[in-house]
Amino acid sequence: MNMRKGIWIVPALYSVGSLALAIVTVSLDTYWIHKLEPFLPVIMLTSIDLAQTVLSAIASSLLTMTTFTFSTVMVVLTTYSSQFSPRTLQNFVKDKTTMRGLGIFLGGFIYSIISLLFMRQSLEEHLVSSAFIGVLYAIVCLAFFAYFIHHIATSIQISRLIEGLEGEALNVIEYYHKIQENQIVKPYKTIPNQYEKGSEFPAHKSGFIQYIDFHAIVNSAAKSKVLINFEKCVGDFVKKGEVLLHIHGEDDGEEDYGSYIYIGRDRMGEYDLAYSLQKIVEVALRAISPGINDPNTARDSIKYLGLILSETNSLQDGIVTLHDENQRPRVLVTLFSFNQILYHSYYQIVHYGKGDISVILSIMDSLIMIYREVPEERKRIVYDFHNYVMHGMDMDQMQEWDLYYLNEKIEKLKT
Repeated sequence: MNMRKGIWIVPALYSVGSLALAIVTVSLDTYWIHKLEPFLPVIMLTSIDLAQTVLSAIASSLLTMTTFTFSTVMVVLTTYSSQFSPRTLQNFVKDKTTMRGLGIFLGGFIYSIISLLFMRQSLEEHLVSSAFIGVLYAIVCLAFFAYFIHHIATSIQISRLIEGLEGEALNVIEYYHKIQENQIVKPYKTIPNQYEKGSEFPAHKSGFIQYIDFHAIVNSAAKSKVLINFEKCVGDFVKKGEVLLHIHGEDDGEEDYGSYIYIGRDRMGEYDLAYSLQKIVEVALRAISPGINDPNTARDSIKYLGLILSETNSLQDGIVTLHDENQRPRVLVTLFSFNQILYHSYYQIVHYGKGDISVILSIMDSLIMIYREVPEERKRIVYDFHNYVMHGMDMDQMQEWDLYYLNEKIEKLKT
């Protein structure tokens, strides 16, 4: 989990690959080039002096490109933090194109400098292929540099950021749906009689629950013949020693369930729907703040909130009971609460945007979008929520046109 999240992994892999390429090329030029020279095209071979000149130019150029890339990344990170939300930084940092760009440029520099280092040793007067491979590498770097500039220019656009956040949230919804699929969901917890006895399993450290490997826990619980009752779930903050789960059954204490629960200092959006939505909410809040004053961005963000929440119609509220291969209950966990996710997605926007009629109308549009897609039992919840949105607004002081369009949207919630 931590290895996959480390931003240094991709550049490190490219650097190691370039180091290996340099070692292979130097070995080829040192030991086998005189045997392969008759079979290689003339364009692939250069003299030692020319190879050193070319590789020196490539190394200095790629070092400059790497420095420029790092500077550009820092500028974008500053923009994300100040204009959008500090929580969106990780969405850019973990972007594959960004990490690949850094990896390719670092790898090109490593290849060139390593080739130069060993080229000074006993190559005498025969020709070498290192410069030709270095030129090919430089061309690839130049092409990727042009693509990287285009990627930076598009990724810094707010529409591209929201699109990425939307995709992240929809992936979490799909992840929840797969967990709930073919499983029993009830509004309350039911502990079978054979699992009356229970023991507590505390958190080993403080932080946010980033990921829970439910598949591994179900298999482990089946092996130990116990029932795991989660008190916390992904996204919750836990203190060291706080109860994470209860173990019902004759637990021998040998199984370390903490190895299946990843806790870190930061929340991660890949498995946390509330956090994915929170990022979009913060973009909207920054947009309606007096310092930025960009209500159109806020309106777009609010509508994407409605789109995402409308896709939760496939998710069920309540306690999910996960079963093992023999259809015995092994894990009880709360994955989704429509009331909670609806409230936490809008309450800050309602508070800070109540003075802007365009924001209120956008909230009503998103509620209409949700209302049309959710099951019947949730339609009343969405309709009642609009009263929360309207609470405290002085309808008598509103302009006629504002009042007309607001009432029009309220009527749509009734149909």
